[in-house]
Amino acid sequence: MTTMTIPKRLSHIVACLTVMTMTTLAAQPPVEVKWRMGENLGKSYTSQLTIKNVSGMPLGDNWMLMFNQFSRTVTVPADCPVSIDEVSTTYYRVKPNSRYRTLAAGDSLVVPLTMDGTMVNVCYEPAGGHLVLDGDLAHPLPVNIDCGLLDHPSQWYAPAKLYPDGNYMYAYNQAINGIGDAYTGNDYDIFPTPKQVDIEAGYCSVAAGVTIVPSQPRNPDMRRVCSLLAGELKQRGIGNSAMQATRVTLDINSQLHPNPEAYTLRVHDHAIDIVGASSQGLACGVMTLVAAIDHCNDHKLQNATVTDWPDFNYRGMMLDIARNYIGGPDTLRRFIDLLAYYKINTLQFHFADDEAWRLEIPGLPELTQVAARRGCTLDEQGYLAQIFDGNGNPNDTTQSANGYLTRQQFIDLLRYARDRGVRVIPEVETPGHARAAIVAMKNRMRLNPQARQYRLWDDRNTSTYTSAQSYHDNVLNVASDDVYQFIDTVVAELQQMYREAGLTLGVVHLGGDEVPQGAWDRSPDVQALMRQHHLTTQHQVSEYYIDRISQLLARRGVRIMGWQEVALGHDTAFNHRLIPRMAGVNAWSTLGKQAAVPYQLANDGYPVILSCVTNFYMDMAYSWHQDERGLHWGGKVDELDAWSALPWNVYASVRVSPDGDTTDVTTTSHGMPALSDPSRIIGVQGQLWGETLRNAAGAQYLCLPKMLGLSERAWNAAPHWGDSLADAAAYHDARHQYNLKVGTRELPLLHSRGYNFRVGPPGITVTPDGGMLLINTQYPHTLVTYTLDGSEPTPHSTRWTAPVPLPPGTRTVKARAYYLNHHSVTTRLDL
Repeated sequence: MTTMTIPKRLSHIVACLTVMTMTTLAAQPPVEVKWRMGENLGKSYTSQLTIKNVSGMPLGDNWMLMFNQFSRTVTVPADCPVSIDEVSTTYYRVKPNSRYRTLAAGDSLVVPLTMDGTMVNVCYEPAGGHLVLDGDLAHPLPVNIDCGLLDHPSQWYAPAKLYPDGNYMYAYNQAINGIGDAYTGNDYDIFPTPKQVDIEAGYCSVAAGVTIVPSQPRNPDMRRVCSLLAGELKQRGIGNSAMQATRVTLDINSQLHPNPEAYTLRVHDHAIDIVGASSQGLACGVMTLVAAIDHCNDHKLQNATVTDWPDFNYRGMMLDIARNYIGGPDTLRRFIDLLAYYKINTLQFHFADDEAWRLEIPGLPELTQVAARRGCTLDEQGYLAQIFDGNGNPNDTTQSANGYLTRQQFIDLLRYARDRGVRVIPEVETPGHARAAIVAMKNRMRLNPQARQYRLWDDRNTSTYTSAQSYHDNVLNVASDDVYQFIDTVVAELQQMYREAGLTLGVVHLGGDEVPQGAWDRSPDVQALMRQHHLTTQHQVSEYYIDRISQLLARRGVRIMGWQEVALGHDTAFNHRLIPRMAGVNAWSTLGKQAAVPYQLANDGYPVILSCVTNFYMDMAYSWHQDERGLHWGGKVDELDAWSALPWNVYASVRVSPDGDTTDVTTTSHGMPALSDPSRIIGVQGQLWGETLRNAAGAQYLCLPKMLGLSERAWNAAPHWGDSLADAAAYHDARHQYNLKVGTRELPLLHSRGYNFRVGPPGITVTPDGGMLLINTQYPHTLVTYTLDGSEPTPHSTRWTAPVPLPPGTRTVKARAYYLNHHSVTTRLDL
């Protein structure tokens, strides 16, 4: 076999006299592809693709290699025999050019690449490769791209103070471990922590089963709560039948507490009484009982009285299934189970974006027939271009690129969520992030010209713009009446689905974020609109859109939600007009001076949902490790960052800046706007965007255990350690107890229920004299294996038990933590 580096050794490629037709081969790709990272150069990085002919026959110029990666400008040397172009954002094509010569069997092309930006972690590697032969785009051949390891510091980027090498992780683990490793919480020390628990003498056993006794058996809401409790008990092997010794009495008392989600739980010998201020409060009490059963021994509960209520009645999670379809109804039900268990009562359902539309809408079949499928294409006729990942086959529903919820599946999901105390708020991204809908409606015009057309774009628009995700054609034509008719049609269908689920659709999230500057500068339609309404700026055009669409939905009895851009930069008159139509604004900017945004919006009168990127963006990677999946534009976010959030002092919610500098939380609020009316902060919400997701396990990994910190802060907004920020010891002690609670109580429970979660990596250091190797872990009783030769640790590598002498000449130590059949990323220490 001969391997050539292109272009330096191009002359050594063996040429063939005839060009074979590769379609005569079996449906196996005739090439193997490897990608290897070179080094980061600051604002760009080098890498190389190796394309090897494994067909046993010469490879002519009748092929194209398609693959995905996060949007990058890619260049190759001027005399390279292949060209690389971006078919659409994140979708790339490698094809022979005039300098290409037939590649002999067994030979390889090594193509040097230079890409702008930086290599941060494995999410930025090429993925989803497939080969097209003879221009047959309908039958791409999947090609696995072997990406190897990112195994040298020059190959990735991380802030110098935040890269989690051995010394960093050792200090991190040491700081959060404190003194002692025994967690001694009672049965009711659950997530989120109840406000008050009074432990009493004795126990109540539920092992033999219980009798559930509702005070209002004909009340449909109470019947649902009874059914919820019976179902949860059944999952735990606890029956519900008449004449059992232990009785569980359910009651609703509206005078119990001003907060409708307040409840009391009394456990005493053979009687359990749950009283809620409403059916929602009763359901919260039921979930506390269920969690207590999970944390007690042998289904034998400590007698106790629990008095509890949430500080926020909006406790949310946003799940993005548009970017990647991580699973159907079963996956979503499992996600809702998590929300309900941790008393997160709202699911913001992000089913539409630039990259796909994932919900069937009657009358608009193209939204799912076209925009819920992605594959190999150059013109997007019939389906969207491959984005993020996939094998090029738009019909392969095993890929996260493809899939959607049917109308009936969504109705069933709404009922499932309702029965668990979780409301679902659909999000229809507009006027930006609308590319999937636009492409779908263009296909509608082509495929179904007799149907009612929705022209969401301006054919004459020659505006030049680039969105945050590198799209150039993803913004609606807000001057077109078709846009408003389209949204009205979608919302009308959503309302009907909610009615059939026994619910009322009162809120639709309309996105409103990241409309790129210049999107309408050369749109004749929008320019005419601006003249008609005396508008002079893009911001005023956005105001026109949000004003008109909110009025449209108000006539349907629907209020809107939006990301912070919807509410920013308006005058007082506009705010007064818009605020009554707003159910909530997600304020996510908590970086630098933008940290003032949440309180500014609240002070303007908007109902604000704290969605802080620095604390609650679950899609941010846990660390800057090259193997930790996730994004980093908001820094890293782990379970301690989520738990450390302070809703009543957002400026003190970040203890370490995204660059690694320690923050003085006692002074961060100086000179920043104060919150004038705390009631305007209506809740907190976590966000799980889907760019880096490929399956349910990946989604769970990014959420767990971060979701535990979100749950805690959504229920208990004012932790005791936040009262005196100068008392660092109180914070550190509480953090230590929280970490133990997560590791020794909650992760074993999540493991028993089959959820995926992240395990923190070990720390590695050496004694000051360099003689002894030290290793520590985030949680007690964690298995660690290590190597001294630079190889990757496995479960069979040397096991760490105690400090050991470091062999002379050791240059690299690597270690990995194993906990409950899950393992961490590998920690590295270079000596």
